[in-house]
Amino acid sequence: MFVPRPLLWSLPALLAFLVSPLHAFTPPASAPNAAIPLRGGGTPVATPSQQRALEASPGWRAFVADHGSWTALWNAGTGSPHRAFGPAIALAGFRDDPAGVDQAVRRFIASQPAVFGTGVQLETAGIVKARGLWYVHYRQTLSGLPVLFADWEFRVGVDGRLMAFGIDAHRVDPGSIRKPTLVPAAARVAAVSGLSFDAGRDRIEGAERVFLLPRIMEQGLEYRPVFDVRVHTVDPPGNWITLVDAETGEVLWRQDRVRYAIQGTVTGLVHPTIPTEPVVSRPFPHLRVNVGPTPATTNASGAYSAAAAGTVTVSAQLSGSFCDVNRQDAADASFSTSASDPATVDIAWGPPSHEAERDGYLHVTLAHEHAKAIDPGFTGNDYPMPCAVNIASTCNAFWDGTGVNFFLAGGGCPNTATMPDVVYHEYGHGVNDNLYVQAGAPQGLNNGALHEGMADVYAALLQDDPNVGKGFFGVGTVLRSIDNTARWPENRSGDPHITGLIIGGAFWDLRQAVGLAVARQLSHFSKYGTPDDLNDGVAMSEFFIEALVADDDDANLGNGTPHDNEIVAAFNAHGIGTVFFTSITHVPLADQTGPGPYTVTATIQYTAAIGAIDPATATLHYRVNGGSFVTVPLTPTGNPNEYSAQIPGQSGAIVRYYLSVEDTFGEQSTSPSRAPAEATHVFLAGTTTNLLAHDLETNPGWVAGATGDGAISGVWTRVNPLGTFQGGEPVQPEDDHTAAGTMCFITGQHTAGQGVGFNDVDAGQTTLTTAAFDATGTPAPLIEFWRWYTNDLGGSPGEDVWRVDISSDGGGNWTSVENTSASENSWRRIVLLVSDHVTPTNNMKLRFIAEDAGAGSLVEAGVDDFRLFHFDQQVAVGETEPASDLALSSATPNPFSTTTWLRFRLSSAGRAELRIYDVNGRLVRSLAEGAREAGEHAVAWDGRDQSGRVVPSGSYFARLALGDREVVRTVVRMR
Repeated sequence: MFVPRPLLWSLPALLAFLVSPLHAFTPPASAPNAAIPLRGGGTPVATPSQQRALEASPGWRAFVADHGSWTALWNAGTGSPHRAFGPAIALAGFRDDPAGVDQAVRRFIASQPAVFGTGVQLETAGIVKARGLWYVHYRQTLSGLPVLFADWEFRVGVDGRLMAFGIDAHRVDPGSIRKPTLVPAAARVAAVSGLSFDAGRDRIEGAERVFLLPRIMEQGLEYRPVFDVRVHTVDPPGNWITLVDAETGEVLWRQDRVRYAIQGTVTGLVHPTIPTEPVVSRPFPHLRVNVGPTPATTNASGAYSAAAAGTVTVSAQLSGSFCDVNRQDAADASFSTSASDPATVDIAWGPPSHEAERDGYLHVTLAHEHAKAIDPGFTGNDYPMPCAVNIASTCNAFWDGTGVNFFLAGGGCPNTATMPDVVYHEYGHGVNDNLYVQAGAPQGLNNGALHEGMADVYAALLQDDPNVGKGFFGVGTVLRSIDNTARWPENRSGDPHITGLIIGGAFWDLRQAVGLAVARQLSHFSKYGTPDDLNDGVAMSEFFIEALVADDDDANLGNGTPHDNEIVAAFNAHGIGTVFFTSITHVPLADQTGPGPYTVTATIQYTAAIGAIDPATATLHYRVNGGSFVTVPLTPTGNPNEYSAQIPGQSGAIVRYYLSVEDTFGEQSTSPSRAPAEATHVFLAGTTTNLLAHDLETNPGWVAGATGDGAISGVWTRVNPLGTFQGGEPVQPEDDHTAAGTMCFITGQHTAGQGVGFNDVDAGQTTLTTAAFDATGTPAPLIEFWRWYTNDLGGSPGEDVWRVDISSDGGGNWTSVENTSASENSWRRIVLLVSDHVTPTNNMKLRFIAEDAGAGSLVEAGVDDFRLFHFDQQVAVGETEPASDLALSSATPNPFSTTTWLRFRLSSAGRAELRIYDVNGRLVRSLAEGAREAGEHAVAWDGRDQSGRVVPSGSYFARLALGDREVVRTVVRMR
């Protein structure tokens, strides 16, 4: 896998540069001030086969024998249980205080050397008690160097019973640990590589201690000594945690603690506006008022008092115990007057103080009160938090690691300090970071998606309103909403704000199920477990586990928690609950030339903290050609976690199939994921003969470009592709599909050193059309090709569509074959029977269309290995059912996004009805009703109901009726 390396300068060159008169360092425009992902970072979750091997290890088997049916989600890199759960274990010598808990846990670790290792050196990172539960966090050291991103987590009830733990145990010969050769001063200089750094105003700090950074490389775990350096930049604002290799000076990882919450691109001629509520008078609590030399603080009602002798000066600014407002475009608002004891001096903040100052002070203070009301023991934000307002920019706000910052009105956006939910969101970042620090994570919360998602949750639950950024683009507009259906991994994105909507949606669903008070408690106290990982999916699944831990009332997850059904349902609705811990491992069947039957075998495993797989639900679903799906139970084979079923033998057929299973909470998992609406496994049954085959190593006369194309980049081209990746996910393929080939058609070749979005499809569509080919001479020609398509990364994932059309008249008219917004991020095989779509002719063409019509997703597509062929034994056309005088073919395309065609045949004239019903039997749309002539007919359905409303995604039934006879077909709508 190709991973772009960061810009590197030699240390002498950097030192000379920084002391030269030209003190403003501006890196190349291709990647200014960019985060640098950790190559080989994040927890590598064990594959099912690795999981089985680790569970079978003598040490873990002995542990289970001693302590009961504990299950684990394993770290494949370290071979240790990243998260483990089971019957509660009484800790010997437990005492209900930090020292007692520490001693009991360490004693337990020492008693289990096969699991935890021998002679493990652990620093205590944090031992805190929250809601009657002890959260114990350690940091492992090797050769005296603390290991970064390695979990040693233990959850202990007040009765001294261990209910869960998780470790990333690094076992390595101390002699193999490399020694640092770089001095701290040189590391601080190297840390600015790739950043806009102005030595006159920016600063560098840190590098006081060397840490050990583990990375998963091709040869196994690698350990690099690194300095932890912090680079603070003013323009653009940045607080960069930077890990510098202590041998080479290379920046191995960089993460910005500045959390931009509100971002957007606004165009148009508009008047700048502010939120629409009229200003009203409200008390200002916790404000500091100076009465002569005596400071006083207002109470919840805004009242203050202080003794004074004679005439004194009473003064105040918008500064108090938990917020200190600093105006960036003018002097800070202030108040001052003289008074003699006794006197009543009311301070009414209004003009000339700026509304951003007043709003910033009050809403930061209210956000602090909200956190303290939930958790009085949280002290991380008990300081006068800096609140900068009227920063000379627009349409944004950010948390900088210490305080909150808000921009002036302009560019179509209001002053962000005047938007309460924006203030609450930014303050939520502060809760995230500082609670993690208090709980034992010195760098705070690292995962960007968790940071953004839980800041949205903080703002939403404070106001009990799922919308964040209300009025951001004008009256009635909303920037984001956590009342959503975003799901992992389908809706993941390179933008953490977008990915964060997944966990935000889970907590809003939970709020609806358990009420506001419980949702506030669980969203907050889950953070004491410091769920975090560089892998977004792992990080969010850890938050699910910690929500269960926070909800537990007896230090035993095995018997459930008070709200476990609601928690599971809420997180499963977004793909980060128990479904995350279910795996169906199956090697798809290759094409079959034998008579069958065809055995399908799969391994099904479950590693969640609660619940189990329901074996009775394990099912094989298959269909032949265009027929309906047939279900067959998957039954145990006798091998651990292995199931199998058989597909009956076929001759000359396209067989599509998928596997499914449910856990005891009713959550279904499938292989492939998103089956059957968006993907199935497919194989050909019977021998075939090629009529035409193109591996695209040379151009067979295909044409890039067509009328209607408007893409300004990412136009189809035939090349050896250069792979691109975002967040570890492939965007453009690294290789073509042909086993011994190199060339394929892709949408725009990448250029080394450019950003991941360079030359992807932008601002329109691009079309690739095959040369004409002859599909006659056989009664049932088929077409096969392999395609790559991704649109699920970037700022607006999942909004763009991939289309494939077929023509039987050389391109004069086109019929849809594929119309989907589902990404694959891998090569996918497509097989189709020509007669399902058009009548085969000697003047056929296919065209492939990739389009960027959304607001910023990364769109990349590819096509390879095209062939026209037929079965040596004739394929059955259409549905596999006896011929009759009433026939309804499968919808084409199916699934569909915008329009699908339903074709039916009547052997005699009569009154026919073609209607669409939902899964509950309710009429959705009448497509045809009345007298029809004998023969073939076709009707389009645009995915709308009788009232013209677009129907939700899901399965529907098309029912064709003629007298007392009827035929029903399934139609899948996918938005």
